[in-house]
Amino acid sequence: MIDIKQIVILTGLFMTVSASYAQSQTESVLDSVTAETYWYQPEYVMMHDMAVRNRVWLPNETKNKASILGVSQAFNKGEFQPAQGADKVSQFGVYTEGKTQWKNTDFWGRFSYDRSSEDSTAMRHQTRWNIDAPFYFGSLRKNKYNRETYKLDAGIQRAFFDNRLPVSLAVDYRLGSHYSNNDPRGNLNDMNLQFEMTVGHNLPKLSYHISGIWGYGSERAEVGYKNDKYTTNTDDPLYVNWVMNGFGNAEEQLKQINYFDVIDHYGVGFHILLKPNTANKIYFNGRYVNEKQSFRKNDNSVQTYQLLNDYSKDIGEVEILWSRQFDDRRSMKWLIMAKTESGDDFNYSYMANSYVYQKDQAMLKGQYNLASVQLTGNLSWSNMKKMDGATDNLMDLTQLQSGIALYRTFKITDQFNILGKLGYQRKWSPQHELEVPVLNSANFAKQILYQDYLYETASSNIWSTTWVWTSHRPRNNFSVQFQVDYQRRGELVPIHFNIEDSIGKDWYMAKLGVSYLF
Repeated sequence: MIDIKQIVILTGLFMTVSASYAQSQTESVLDSVTAETYWYQPEYVMMHDMAVRNRVWLPNETKNKASILGVSQAFNKGEFQPAQGADKVSQFGVYTEGKTQWKNTDFWGRFSYDRSSEDSTAMRHQTRWNIDAPFYFGSLRKNKYNRETYKLDAGIQRAFFDNRLPVSLAVDYRLGSHYSNNDPRGNLNDMNLQFEMTVGHNLPKLSYHISGIWGYGSERAEVGYKNDKYTTNTDDPLYVNWVMNGFGNAEEQLKQINYFDVIDHYGVGFHILLKPNTANKIYFNGRYVNEKQSFRKNDNSVQTYQLLNDYSKDIGEVEILWSRQFDDRRSMKWLIMAKTESGDDFNYSYMANSYVYQKDQAMLKGQYNLASVQLTGNLSWSNMKKMDGATDNLMDLTQLQSGIALYRTFKITDQFNILGKLGYQRKWSPQHELEVPVLNSANFAKQILYQDYLYETASSNIWSTTWVWTSHRPRNNFSVQFQVDYQRRGELVPIHFNIEDSIGKDWYMAKLGVSYLF
């Protein structure tokens, strides 16, 4: 029997790598851009990323017969981290992406495989993507986690009636495996599949699309012990497993430590492009998705499972991208993005709603391009609020972040260039509140609440630099990328609780990658 991971890998490689060999029917201005410029220059990366998020625009903002195949290795280390973070993370990745056009149909595909090893992960057995879920298991002992994630994304658009009626389909698939190799041993598997079907109408200066969204996913978790003495242990707090059902509502659990989470999501979207003249393009994109999660535990009942928690979340997002081309050397872009997430649960232990989650965020990013020099700036705001009715725990905090980055391309020879980037970001929290009643929360939950509060409210400075060496030939180019980030926090807000592992001051990241452009 063929393993499903092998199917995902083969399908992803076929869709993306084969794109460069198909025959394109039409050529656009973007198609004349060199491969290294298209994949690495900020002005093209911003438009490419917008089109990937909203695949109705793939024919407009992605280059035909452009493919990339790359590998990367990253190392992360530091003590400035949230409670459920890791002291050290090693990440290896393989990715490929390609786009082409064939018989009035645009095909785009991207496949990635990521393997990471986390050393000293504590407080939660998790998949690292469903972070606001109200139900999970955790323990105080720091463990080593290994994670593998496969992702396959695709987009297809066919235009009918002389290009006036485009029909698009976007598909996203993710498959993850996460496990620890020391007691308590967590074993988690997740998958997610989403379809977005879109119908549009193209006019000379206006294009608009309406989409329907459907998706399904699941998450399975089980925690066990190789050493039997820990299955009945309550003396050593490091090995005791806790179940969290809500925000800070933790209880000890020594057996039957498992759950599976069934996830459904439905939604609608809209996409608009205004082209008042040849120099300006304005994109409007928006989505609303309702996500329902049902946490269950296998048992011997008639329905074969016990209901633990139902979690419903409404997600709304909108973005506006304005691109202005002054001449062949100068251009400007502005991006505004906003997103709101609102979640609440039904806790079957209380037969009532207990957990409430709210997160609102907005970001403004500007970019000015002048020949070989690009300057970008960004400003973002976010507010996150979590409450639990059973414990009266409350966390409400606002974060601001601003930054600037300078990009410069250096011509080494006729066939080789170097793109350099220097960046700086500043984060701080102007408003924050934490309420943790003394009697209503266990020490396990308090460790999480207080350390996350310290992490989220601490100001920090982030310096980064990236250097990309690229060859410059008509076809078959290579690139080598090197990136270093360093984050340093400021003073911590005062709290009246002893954190056993005091939060550190630094976080480092180094990344090396090699890519083949064809």
